[in-house]
Amino acid sequence: MRFLSLLLLLLSCCAPMSSAQPLASRNVTGARAAYPWWKSMQSAIMSMQRLGPGGYSTDDGAKQALVDSFTWNERLKRPVFTPMVARPSFCSSAVWVATLSALVHWEKQNRYRAISPAAWQALMPRLVKDGEGPWGYANGPGFALLAHRLGAGVNFTDWKLARPSDVLKIWWNEHIGAQERGHLVILVKDEGDTACVWSSHKARDGQPAGYGLRRIPKSAMKRVLFTRITRPAAFTRAHKLPDEPWLTGLMQANTTWAECVRRCGIHD
Repeated sequence: MRFLSLLLLLLSCCAPMSSAQPLASRNVTGARAAYPWWKSMQSAIMSMQRLGPGGYSTDDGAKQALVDSFTWNERLKRPVFTPMVARPSFCSSAVWVATLSALVHWEKQNRYRAISPAAWQALMPRLVKDGEGPWGYANGPGFALLAHRLGAGVNFTDWKLARPSDVLKIWWNEHIGAQERGHLVILVKDEGDTACVWSSHKARDGQPAGYGLRRIPKSAMKRVLFTRITRPAAFTRAHKLPDEPWLTGLMQANTTWAECVRRCGIHD
């Protein structure tokens, strides 16, 4: 029943962006029309949802489970993800595996290889600190910084521009960095005063821990940062992505909102 509800919600929400909500982006694939990214993200979420919640944890065991859930397939020249291994999960791991699963789906639908083997290898999660390698960009504002650095998408903070399949970084408090409390999710539907999102969540109000949908009041969100993937093929540059000491430093210190959005390519 929960999966059917998600299916109906995704089908009703995930539609092409209207002309009233434009966001500029260059075309990385030239004149070739690409399969819509939002459909691939929708497919990834639905595939994950079929497997049930699986629990939530941010301990070393959960991080190792995430690493173990990806294996390199030499014939395919890309990783294979075994979602039942990546349990328990946490929010940034959920968004990361959904993004990589969406990339695989997007490539298959387009019937051409957009992501190089070297980039795929770089995108596989590893036991590293924040700021080290592509997976080191998955925490805090890192996903937005990753998309900006790769040229894979656009970042913004205006709810009026938001649409289903956008990645959403939420801050529960005013701090950005070591003292921040937040969440990383994928937007399923903007419901006005609340947002329906998918990620891996802590157990709350009778809802199980792990992968699933949640409705979050916007009043609980102190700050938001959206990322829309507009050029998925740009992930082919992942192996060239430099380490980011700024993200590593956020493990020990705070930064300002102005600095955060500037680094993510948002200029008021």
